[in-house]
Amino acid sequence: MKKIFLLTLNLFCLYFVQAQTQTIRGRVLDRETRQVLEGAKITITTLGKDSGLFALSNASGDYILPEVSLGRHNLLITLDKYTDIVLQNIVLSSAKEMVLNIDMSEAVSTYKSFAVKSKKRPLVNNDNALVSARLFTVDETDRFAGSRGDPARMASNFAGVQGANDSRNDIVVRGNSPQGVLWRLDGIDIPNPNHFAIPGTTGGPVSIINNKILANSDFFTGAFPAEYGNSTAGVFDLKLRNGNNRKNEFSTQFGVLGWDVLAEGPLSKKSKSSFLFTYRYSTFAIFEKLNIKIGTDAVPHYQDASFKLNFPIGKKGNLSFFGIGGSSKINIMISDQKQSSGELYGDDDRDQLFGSKMGILGASFIWNLNSKSYLKVTVAKSHQSVDAVHHLVFRHNTDTSIIDGKTIYTYALDSLIKNLYYSFRTNTTGVNLFVNNKISSRTTLRYGVNITEYDFRFRDSARNFDAKDTARYWKWYTRWNSDGIGLNVMPYVQVKWLATKKLTVSGGLTAQYFMISDKASNTSSSSAEFVQPRLGLRYQINGKQSLNFGFGVHSQMQPAYTYFYILPGNSKPHNLGMGLTNSIHYVLGYELAIGKDKRFKAETYYQSLSNIPVEVKKSAFSLANTGSGFSRFFPDTLQNTGTGYNYGVEFTFEKSFTKGYYYMATVSLFDAKYKGSDNVLRNSDFNTKYAMNALIAKEWKVGKRSILNFGGKFTTAGARRYSPINLDQSLRQREYIEQDSLKNTLKFGSNYVRLDLRLSYKINAKRVTHEFALDFVNVTNRKNILNYSYTNESPYYKQEYQLGFLPLFYYKLDF
Repeated sequence: MKKIFLLTLNLFCLYFVQAQTQTIRGRVLDRETRQVLEGAKITITTLGKDSGLFALSNASGDYILPEVSLGRHNLLITLDKYTDIVLQNIVLSSAKEMVLNIDMSEAVSTYKSFAVKSKKRPLVNNDNALVSARLFTVDETDRFAGSRGDPARMASNFAGVQGANDSRNDIVVRGNSPQGVLWRLDGIDIPNPNHFAIPGTTGGPVSIINNKILANSDFFTGAFPAEYGNSTAGVFDLKLRNGNNRKNEFSTQFGVLGWDVLAEGPLSKKSKSSFLFTYRYSTFAIFEKLNIKIGTDAVPHYQDASFKLNFPIGKKGNLSFFGIGGSSKINIMISDQKQSSGELYGDDDRDQLFGSKMGILGASFIWNLNSKSYLKVTVAKSHQSVDAVHHLVFRHNTDTSIIDGKTIYTYALDSLIKNLYYSFRTNTTGVNLFVNNKISSRTTLRYGVNITEYDFRFRDSARNFDAKDTARYWKWYTRWNSDGIGLNVMPYVQVKWLATKKLTVSGGLTAQYFMISDKASNTSSSSAEFVQPRLGLRYQINGKQSLNFGFGVHSQMQPAYTYFYILPGNSKPHNLGMGLTNSIHYVLGYELAIGKDKRFKAETYYQSLSNIPVEVKKSAFSLANTGSGFSRFFPDTLQNTGTGYNYGVEFTFEKSFTKGYYYMATVSLFDAKYKGSDNVLRNSDFNTKYAMNALIAKEWKVGKRSILNFGGKFTTAGARRYSPINLDQSLRQREYIEQDSLKNTLKFGSNYVRLDLRLSYKINAKRVTHEFALDFVNVTNRKNILNYSYTNESPYYKQEYQLGFLPLFYYKLDF
């Protein structure tokens, strides 16, 4: 028995001791021409036995570094006549190869010595962005406490960005409405990529995008380059990574937010083609099928999938096919409740059935036209739909009891009356085409066009609760009944010029033409902004300091469903004539590198907003206040006469992940104001005046193969604003109606405060990696006030709170 035990122990130890190394490999390309680069030297600079290990890229641009120790590594990439690059925190695990493709920029020959001195990792993928831009990695979406693997929640840690609602991932960028945020995937504009998406929003409770399929991506908060149109607030420019083209790899993860699987590998090792596929299903839905109670009968069901197929075409080109999609539904059945109980979601006087779907299928083609230029074409079709049905619940109380100090009411159902139905559909066909031309080592020209064709279908009917509207009281009336089409065209040209060894200039022009039409009434309208200049400047004071400036004129179409709303008593849409909203951005920034691993960044900005839709009749209403939450809005006749402004200053102090730890602190001070048609200057819904974040993460090696990581995040922001209730209108409409003249004149009594913690443990076994993680969101269970909502009992309104304490966990297996 003793011998068997010792043999088992030795085998177990051998299992964990083997596979102590992993491979780093990839391809080196010219950033501007996409030509492969031969002779690039990739050197490991991390202290330890791997220090000095290097590889050279071959005639196909490929390189391979075999048998590299597990853990974090730094790389130095050098090539004659090209600017050196330093890549930090390349994390190697036992289960997966690190496929790392590298883009290098040609150094200006006159200034080669300066270029070498300024070696660093590129700040962003798009080097036309010289200000208000940030590269984010998959590691950051997991590392930041409270981010939940979600790019939007991760971005709320950055200066100038804050979340609008803990239960959703809508983000407020520099005081702007979340609907001003643009999502782009592999070069094509996409609809809201979130489960339980509400029309007119860009966020949701759960992201459809699985962070495991993302490559390093860009996030912009202002004055973005000319190729990004139809946005006034910010841009997520997401990149999908390719699957491993040499070996099959798999991953599965089970946690509170879902059970997902990932598979990747070669389709043909000879041609180096590859596949990547993911699928996820809601954990709560699995629990429901197993009859495991989760504390509410309103179980969120969702599932999503994504894929990418990649086919290199020799040295000259590449063809890929990609797609993401998801569906979600939740049924909040108040009528099924025999006793009162706490609900996670919804109003307490109606059954609510809600569902949403989103999907996109696309193809991307890259071809080297010659040694100095390349063409990229991306085409895609997308679909988004939202459906909802509500029934009013009429019931009476049959008994009252006290259980554990809480009052419990027992109900008997009297009747159900249908009071709402809506079904919104939007299908698009999009094309993004551009040519990138490297005129010289100092000048690059890019020109192209984004074209999106829309097909709309909106249906909505509701029961009229207004007793003063005697002609329609308690009757159904139509609010949307339209089929429509739209066309959005955005040509652009962008030039980047290295004017001197210290000054970089990026300038461009874009335009936007938008047309929308209602098929039934045969009415249409169009609007255009033909000259929208963009400018970015970076002045490198010395090797550690730089000054940056950005300017941009931006425009955006309105949420599609707002064009087609039908006023009571009318038979056709009355807001088709709305034009584009405009925003002019000015940004001034300063950056300082402190030592080898720290940096300080400050930016100040001013944004002038105009042509915002407001009501024709005098009121405080403005589209500048919409775009977050779970509700649509029902616009009266609108005109583009509203204005607004945002200004502020932001500070970031950050230490990169070195010596086993990382930290970042951000401070944002801002003011966001607007004017409705009553011409009164007011605080916007998102004007909390300030937001601050402090993040830290520490990593410890446990033995030779395991890693323990602990992180925390502290967030605070100013108190939210609200308007007093218009009691008469609220009682008539059975929802919280604000006093228009007192819009946003009050603030909730306490500021927003939240503390999140994260703990993870990773084990690198033989060809297998295990990871266990716990996230504690709002660990102090602080009650942060969200808003007021309507209730059937006096005083007919109640405070709604943000998320309380939310523990999350997952187990991930890579093999």
